[in-house]
Amino acid sequence: MSIVVFLSNTNLQVAVGNATATGVKITKLFSAPLPEGAVLNGVVMDQDLVTQTVKTAWDLNKLPKSEITLIINSPQLRASRVDVPITSDKKTTEFIARETSDSDYGRFQKPVTGWYVVSKNSKAKTRHVIYETAETDFVEKYVEIFAKVGLKLKSLHNGVQLATEFFTRQVAGKNVIYMILDGNSLVTIFFAEGKYYYDSTSRVFAQPGTPEFAREIYASVSSIRQFISAQHLNITVNDVIFAGMSQTNVNALVNDILNIDSQVDISMATPPNGTSISSEQSSYPFYIYPISGIRKIDEKLPILKATKVTEKEKKAASGVGKVIIPFAVLLGIAIIVFAGLLYVKSSLEHELKKIKDYNSSSDTLEQVAEYDAMYDSMADIGTIQGGVDMLERDLDSYPIADSSINRMILTAAQRRNVTVDFQSYSARTGVFSITASSTTVDDINQFIGDLLDMDIFESVDYTGYTLDSDGENWTINVVCSLASPDAAAEDSEEEVS
Repeated sequence: MSIVVFLSNTNLQVAVGNATATGVKITKLFSAPLPEGAVLNGVVMDQDLVTQTVKTAWDLNKLPKSEITLIINSPQLRASRVDVPITSDKKTTEFIARETSDSDYGRFQKPVTGWYVVSKNSKAKTRHVIYETAETDFVEKYVEIFAKVGLKLKSLHNGVQLATEFFTRQVAGKNVIYMILDGNSLVTIFFAEGKYYYDSTSRVFAQPGTPEFAREIYASVSSIRQFISAQHLNITVNDVIFAGMSQTNVNALVNDILNIDSQVDISMATPPNGTSISSEQSSYPFYIYPISGIRKIDEKLPILKATKVTEKEKKAASGVGKVIIPFAVLLGIAIIVFAGLLYVKSSLEHELKKIKDYNSSSDTLEQVAEYDAMYDSMADIGTIQGGVDMLERDLDSYPIADSSINRMILTAAQRRNVTVDFQSYSARTGVFSITASSTTVDDINQFIGDLLDMDIFESVDYTGYTLDSDGENWTINVVCSLASPDAAAEDSEEEVS
């Protein structure tokens, strides 16, 4: 029996079951709410609150205390994919270490990496693997939390990658977008002709079941369509499978999306063939991550084992240093003795005694203990700061409208003899609503084409034309979604190069 725990920003989800030859068999699913602010983007902000939540969940459900897999989605646990030659596991580990540059580790001071095999290509003699990297202290903190309540972790994995592999069982040959909502975090996974292409995580600001939420979802769909165009993929994607939301909210999303783009087909996620759930099947969309963690994977180097290997290497290096340093001191004393510098020898022995007395004094030992405590606290603060910095970057990257953007729209309109009326701008979604009017439809089409060419817009959507009562002017509603400053900057750099 396997036990998988998914730790999100809002709750703790647990799946109990076994992997089968064709999929997974789930015998129990349950969740427990996390106190607000206890976890932020997979980083533990309040260790005591998280520990108490885990303890209460185990006490109430009487679960085994070993063979536990923990799943989190966090920038502090990075997952990447790479094709490696078919060779020994040791050489594969060395290959991954060589292929990963220092910049890939970002803020990590003591990174540790584990990996597992996704598939093999016998013809190309390669293996497709997923490797996961985290700060050693980040991993050890989760081990400590579970150990405090008598639980033993077996594995630690990135949830998005496990879910991606789980979905591959039902996307063969299909062009489809999976979306998983977890609080205000939206994970988007794109498959083209059954092949995984990429995933992304973004924030949503509107409440599910509202038209504003539908517009945010459609913006994510539009961004994938832009990716398809940029990659020159000769495909069309309209199917969107949603998880993490009630059927009522999915139905509302379907209706609201129809008002934006009737080609987009929204549906609720259903279990792949071979997935057996003892409770109601309707619970599946809310437990995607822990259920996918039950599936058996070909894990070659668990990140928890890699952490222990790193610790052993550190202790071994420390042991060598402890042997070499005293030997050097003894050799120096021997040289002094043989040189006949008795006075110097006597002085050194006197100084050595003073140092030993100082090191063994109660005041010094107390200061060392205070330093160790401060060092541990600084490490925790550094990890928390990493999560806060990421949140700040997310907020700072949100698009802002100013007068220069208005001027660009007006200038484009004047060139095409088009009259523009600014209807509204939403600071929360970054969406302009404008009305474009002209006596000639072609002028409006050229104006919209100019807007599409502007790097400042992530997408430009528009409705059908209407003719005024006088029969002279054509009018169309245009919705422009601002691109983030980072995206606009990257586009500008590509044009210069």
